[in-house]
Amino acid sequence: MGSPISVLILENDSSSVFDIVREMKANGLSPLYKVVESFGSFESTVLEEDWDAILCSTRKPFHLEISLYLKFLNEKKIDIPVILISDQEDFQKNLQYMKSGVNDIIDRTTLLRLAEVLERERRELVYRKEKNTTETFLFQSLKEIQLQKFALDQANIVSITDANGIITYVNEAFANATGFPVTELLGQNHRILKCQNKTKEEWEKIWESIHKGKVWRGEILNTKKDGSSFWVDTTIVPFIGTDGSVFQYIAIHHDITDRKLAEEQLTHDAFYDNLTGLPNRALYLARIEQKIFSYNIKNDGYPILFCINIDNFKRINHSLGNEAGDKILIIFSQRLKQFSDKEAVITRLGADNFSILLNHLLSIEEAVDYAYRLLEYIGDPIPIGGYEIYLTASCGISGFGLGGKEADVLLRNAEIAMFHAKSQKVGLVSVFNQAMQERIHFQLEIQNDLKKALNQNEISVFYQPILDLKTNKIGHWEALVRWRHPQRGMVSPAEFIPLAEDSGLIVPITRFVLEQSANVIEEVQIKNGKPISIAVNLSPQVFFDQNIFHWIVDLHKQRNIPYTSLQVEITESLAMKNLSETVPILSNLIDIGVKVALDDFGTGFSSLSYLEKLPLSILKIDKSFLNNVHVGSKESFLLISIINMAHDLGYSVVAEGVEELEQLELLKSYQCDEIQGYWLSKPIPFPEIIPFLDQFYQKENQ
Repeated sequence: MGSPISVLILENDSSSVFDIVREMKANGLSPLYKVVESFGSFESTVLEEDWDAILCSTRKPFHLEISLYLKFLNEKKIDIPVILISDQEDFQKNLQYMKSGVNDIIDRTTLLRLAEVLERERRELVYRKEKNTTETFLFQSLKEIQLQKFALDQANIVSITDANGIITYVNEAFANATGFPVTELLGQNHRILKCQNKTKEEWEKIWESIHKGKVWRGEILNTKKDGSSFWVDTTIVPFIGTDGSVFQYIAIHHDITDRKLAEEQLTHDAFYDNLTGLPNRALYLARIEQKIFSYNIKNDGYPILFCINIDNFKRINHSLGNEAGDKILIIFSQRLKQFSDKEAVITRLGADNFSILLNHLLSIEEAVDYAYRLLEYIGDPIPIGGYEIYLTASCGISGFGLGGKEADVLLRNAEIAMFHAKSQKVGLVSVFNQAMQERIHFQLEIQNDLKKALNQNEISVFYQPILDLKTNKIGHWEALVRWRHPQRGMVSPAEFIPLAEDSGLIVPITRFVLEQSANVIEEVQIKNGKPISIAVNLSPQVFFDQNIFHWIVDLHKQRNIPYTSLQVEITESLAMKNLSETVPILSNLIDIGVKVALDDFGTGFSSLSYLEKLPLSILKIDKSFLNNVHVGSKESFLLISIINMAHDLGYSVVAEGVEELEQLELLKSYQCDEIQGYWLSKPIPFPEIIPFLDQFYQKENQ
């Protein structure tokens, strides 16, 4: 049977209560607990039992009532440790709670320290009760019978001084706590412990108070003989003689070093990054405010912010693992510190984003030069796991005035400039300007409107036919999503698709396109008997995070959609991202009869070894390959090579962007299998598909 402990739980989530109780039991505790869900219930329940601890949720409604619980306990003089169960690390609020009387804070997601903290607080509670009893008895007994020896024996750490503060007695616990032998302490005063947290003026006030016969209590940071520090909670009791003057002082100490270290760690965690030790965003913003204040008051030091993001870090992390990624982040932060001067303030904003605050540069031009030299410096190879990793980074710059006059605005604008740099090419430096901000605002508006678009029937699907050059029949169609904005009109997919991917909206949009394509297949093939196959484009997010295979299987089972009537198109970058994950998904799709097309071939980092390993059905050549193609040109030889290579690998070839008859004839002569483009048809809505097919085949039969 576990160690019994009585706990009052303030929580309205039964699953959270279950997790808390299970954690206590798993760590050898046998909890007697009661759950209350409101302050009204708390007032009566807290008096029913001699509780060892109160566990309080920081969720609604409790986060608004924590101060009420603390106030109630304080006013009623009820000594029960209060431990918060916190969902997220709101450090500033948590620190305020700690200062208001909360004993500790436990992370709800892990509860790892719960049992340890409960045991610790129970021990301290027992100690406080015993100490209060001892102190009460001490005051009474010393006044009545002057049994000083009894008090000394009962106290934890004790020292006695005469009226002048000279140490006349210490117990063994005092000697052990300070590291000084008893013989070295006797005849000295407490200055031998070199108090670190009290000034001379503060000590004078303390002595003035106890000299008048008042008991003093407070926390003191002392120094041991070996130079290390320790904290004590100290009560100094003055003893008054028959003449009304103090003749000695007894000091009772309790070592609270562990608790103070925990508080210091909590403070550090609230303002510093655990991995790199750099200031976090909250502390960084405060430092920026300081520099801005100094600049405004003294016109001293022009604040300039640099936001630096490691290029392609997710790929590095995914390939080498999180441990290697963490090592790279630590080395990267060290290089930032090595390159920067001592006055620079460097922070890790999160993930692979860093920022530097400087105030010694005289112009933005100097800042740009500084940034490029910094990016060159951090580019030295990093040996990790048998590899040499060459890092590049993108940097955004904002200067006071030009990039804003407040800390959060300056930082936000430096981040905007950094994102602009990343959108151009790797290793670029961009300086914030108003056009970037307007572009961000435009993107945010588009992204917000996109969230409403599906529900308001603004999203539709158009279909572009693909012609089989050998049979002169429509081989299949590509589903293309379109957005008609109520104010802006048709929004280009090039603008809203990347935003949909960033926001996660690409998942419901892709599901919508797939459902709409199934509607077309039902109408055209199942009801009207006209064979049709439709290709749907997949983004990386849908491909890896969602099970597209099960989506298609569900359509087949629920709506009788033939597998052969559906195709998927993936990009070259998606296919090469992670072969170990990509190949099984593609293989499963092909096994059930779904064709897989590799879209825009040749626009990325093409690799024949990757191409050979991928299970594909179709290779789609980007329309850029048709530019300036004529018989005998280098472009034509490249086009022929791609077509022949695809055929050798067993793939059929679709040429995109065919707009002229000459291109069509040339592709026929090169043995291209299919073509897609405006020469055949622009993308058309669902109702026009059957009329298009009827008209197309009617012309063919004439």
